[in-house]
Amino acid sequence: MLAIALLNSCTKVIDINLNEADPKIVIEAELVSGTQDFTVKITKTSDFFNPGQPVNIADATVFLKAGTNAPLNLKNDGNGIYTLKNFTATENTSYFLSVTAEGRTYEATDFLPKNVPVDSLSLKVGEKNPFSSVGGADSFEIVVNYKDPLADLNFYRIKSTVNGTPRSEGTKLLVIEDRYSAGAYFRLPIFTDSYELNDHVDVELISMSHAMFDYFTTLALLVDGSGSPAPTNPTSNWSGGALGYFGAFSVSKKSVLVR
Repeated sequence: MLAIALLNSCTKVIDINLNEADPKIVIEAELVSGTQDFTVKITKTSDFFNPGQPVNIADATVFLKAGTNAPLNLKNDGNGIYTLKNFTATENTSYFLSVTAEGRTYEATDFLPKNVPVDSLSLKVGEKNPFSSVGGADSFEIVVNYKDPLADLNFYRIKSTVNGTPRSEGTKLLVIEDRYSAGAYFRLPIFTDSYELNDHVDVELISMSHAMFDYFTTLALLVDGSGSPAPTNPTSNWSGGALGYFGAFSVSKKSVLVR
């Protein structure tokens, strides 16, 4: 009885602040050269007590500027989606994107680089590698062949789609730069994946800015855990503490049937 009395006398309610006000705005926007719909997705991360799906931001004001041109307002399509229909994005142009949501304004700028065309895709028997569970004599490796421009430092991302299914996310995310090989002719194997007979593969060589290279590089470190140490979040180019990215890309695409 004495022990119980002592325990009761020491009992205290401790108020732990789990910070419900910590959620952040996440803005994801990809501008691709040529004419198509430009889409911006705006969400908000969950707090400790609501760890489910992100909350869509449905009342933001969004506009895009190309160089010194007048700003163009994006239409609110609901569910956190904002669009600019049939917009023509031009290479060698800087773009500015502004988002005002929940009383705060977030801004990002990115440069849309000149397209670097893929000359061809070639195939070779794949070797077993640590990046893929598929390998050996029954699988194939795709090699991307292209001429890197000499004038500028260039940054690329390579994406592949196999039989209509994207295969370039997660640990298969591949980004490269030409810091030590500017102007070279590249014969670059997609070493993050392997392909099988009769696969129809679409490969994209995506030219991007240094800021986007940093974003996807840090994202890849987070995905595979190889960072030492890995950053808490990918390196965003948004001001105001928003997560996500605004990227401007030019894309060259080739297809191949594995046989």
